[in-house]
Amino acid sequence: MKMAQRKNVTKKRGSFRKSVVISLVLISVISLALTGMVSQQFMTYIGDDTTSLAASALREQAIRNMELTAEKNALVINQKLARAEGMIRAMANECEQIFSDESTVQPREAYYDYFFENPGGPQPDDNHYEEGYGLNVSWTYSSWYHPSANSTNYNDTADANAEKLGRASNLDFIFQGIHQQMPEFRWLYLAFTNDLFINYPGSILDLESYSATSQPWYIDILSGSPDITYVEPYFDEFEGVLLISIGRVVRYDNGSIIGVISGDISVADINEKILDVQVLESGYASLIEKSGGGIIAHPDLSPEDYAEFWVENEILMPLTEMEINNDSTEALSDAHLAQIRSVQAGGVGNLTYIRNGESHLLVYASVERGNYIVVIIVPEDEVLSAIPPLEERIDVANQQALAFILAITVGGIIVAGAVAIVISNQITRPLQYLMDLATRNVEA
Repeated sequence: MKMAQRKNVTKKRGSFRKSVVISLVLISVISLALTGMVSQQFMTYIGDDTTSLAASALREQAIRNMELTAEKNALVINQKLARAEGMIRAMANECEQIFSDESTVQPREAYYDYFFENPGGPQPDDNHYEEGYGLNVSWTYSSWYHPSANSTNYNDTADANAEKLGRASNLDFIFQGIHQQMPEFRWLYLAFTNDLFINYPGSILDLESYSATSQPWYIDILSGSPDITYVEPYFDEFEGVLLISIGRVVRYDNGSIIGVISGDISVADINEKILDVQVLESGYASLIEKSGGGIIAHPDLSPEDYAEFWVENEILMPLTEMEINNDSTEALSDAHLAQIRSVQAGGVGNLTYIRNGESHLLVYASVERGNYIVVIIVPEDEVLSAIPPLEERIDVANQQALAFILAITVGGIIVAGAVAIVISNQITRPLQYLMDLATRNVEA
């Protein structure tokens, strides 16, 4: 009987200790497991959020970099136009001084344009063929033209305009100075109100009955008085180049109009600056006019393309004509172009459009002078090309962090189990002693 009771006591003793150990181990394991799961979920959330924020930040930074590039190019063009404006103002001031009542200038030789290419009349000594112009020119003298003059009666026209021609001949000096300082000016000229036309460098105009006062550039500059006026860029069919005209009305001392003095800048130099812009792999820059969105500079437009479109439409090709899908459907819409053209002076902006199923980013910046806009276009995939490697690096970091958390959790469970056993033994032994003592007292 007593032997059976001892076995029962021993069994209860083991059961009690086992229960305590299991309880402590379970508490430790569950606590650490829950902590590990929470940490894992938190790391996953942080990783996803970091990826999203990084992608968004990368896109915004790329757009800002494109905007800065556009602004930089707009500034370069603006500086060039500001310099050109200064030349035109100097030329206009000199013209008004020459035609003032106090002027004491002496007349120089004035050469009729026809004889720059044909015999039978006076020519400047330096009249020579200039390959860049495709005709004979003089860098020392200007030429004059009037619709009423021809090779037989030009002296009569010269006599009728002797005062104007004598004074205007002194403009040759400032014409030469401007050409030397800013050779981008292809032509410098003065158009009187009676259609007398002074042109530098001296050369043949080679036009019949050309009335300068009825030309759009003359009318635009006249209506823009007294400010410097930019004429919308146009394609010169005779020269085969795209030109920007800048001019100002000039007046006599009494306020009456002498005429319009102006200069034509070839966009070749501006074109080079625009086309030199490299944006990622296939991005490019373009320059358009604000008034109609016509293209002034574009990497995919040749002089022949400008000429063909100009002859057919008498306007510059709109940017929407270039940004089309392979099936010739619209990619960049008129609404997009209207948004670009609405940019304020000195402002920047951006938009996204789809071309051939691919998203493109377009940023634009206003040129302060001349009402021009710099445009930069790049496929969005190129902008976001750094995101997949970034996501991969973040994912690897997350996996490493999760593996570390798992290792810590498992190690913690093992350590916690061992500690639980040790602690349970320390707790249960005194209790077991008391229980055994109480049992013996009861049995006694």
